[in-house]
Amino acid sequence: MADLVKLCLYISYFYGRLTGVLNFEIDLRTGKTRITKWATTYSACAQVFLFTFMTYHTYETRTMINMWAKTNSLHKSVFLIMAVFRILCVLLALIYRWSKRQRFIRLFNSFRRLFRNNPEVIQYCRKGILSKCFCATATELIQLAMSLILVQKYLTITLALGIWSVLTMSAITNVIITQYYFAIANIRGRYILLNKELEAILNEAQSLAPNRRGVFVTKCCSLADRLDEISHTQSELQDLTDRLSKTYELQLLCMAITYYLNSVGGFYIMFSLGKYKNLVEDWPKIVLFLGVAYFFFFYLDSWVTMFNSFHLLDVHAEMVKLMAQRTLLSPDLDNRLEATFESFELNLARNPFKLLEFLKLIAPHALLGLTRP
Repeated sequence: MADLVKLCLYISYFYGRLTGVLNFEIDLRTGKTRITKWATTYSACAQVFLFTFMTYHTYETRTMINMWAKTNSLHKSVFLIMAVFRILCVLLALIYRWSKRQRFIRLFNSFRRLFRNNPEVIQYCRKGILSKCFCATATELIQLAMSLILVQKYLTITLALGIWSVLTMSAITNVIITQYYFAIANIRGRYILLNKELEAILNEAQSLAPNRRGVFVTKCCSLADRLDEISHTQSELQDLTDRLSKTYELQLLCMAITYYLNSVGGFYIMFSLGKYKNLVEDWPKIVLFLGVAYFFFFYLDSWVTMFNSFHLLDVHAEMVKLMAQRTLLSPDLDNRLEATFESFELNLARNPFKLLEFLKLIAPHALLGLTRP
């Protein structure tokens, strides 16, 4: 299982390099990041070529005009508007990554240190990582298969490059969302470990016997030290989450709009296909099956992505609930341990988790028709 997770992370890294989303290199042995001329040049050239050809493909390709011959002006206008907005959203996200490249590198280094210090967090997020990679890969492959089947009669080198540009736009969206997903999953895994340690401290504090003064004070000091470490780590995780949200804020807003356009466009296509039968009279039946599969994996991927963030909110709420159990402890605890509990509880109250505010800002669950149970 660990090897599969490592494989998913490697594939995500190389996919990001191939699409030009990652404009810096990562040493896979040490995890160190570096800005190189090759990474900078390749990423810039890949993105310039992509957007240049995507624009040409959207407006000028004769084959696309022939394929739209059976559609009315409304269909053409809808698809053009969606294509333009998707291009602008992805372009804005990539421009932001160039302008904040050093911030992205520092953020990645922070997560590298987090994983290096606590490699066991992978066991608490591996299922989520595998699920995300499977859904994203299935969506990409189905989209590729549908595109090739539909255009096989018109396939030329120009059209093949056009399909590549469209799929690359989708891949860029997936890469950015997947990077954010991995980061949130890593933080969630560390939170789970903290909650386990906090629960152990509460159980040990509840079993203390105040009548054994020497052992009692020593044990209280040890628990206070461990609780201080948890409090410090939680503050670092919350600060890391805030930095992550601010760094990815604009990108995820653009990706949410792109997801929304994909969703609306998909429903519009299904409505059009149901109303205008002549649009699909030449389509192989396998395309309709693949279309259903695509929507299934598309929404499953969206669901997995959104609930990863909600699960992080849940483990933070669990920590708050665990801290509330301190009222059940003996009132005769050592003063230092009591003060440590109070300080940690006040920090949790004064610094609420801001990820929820970020989720409300981008509101992708509303855009995609997803709601939390």
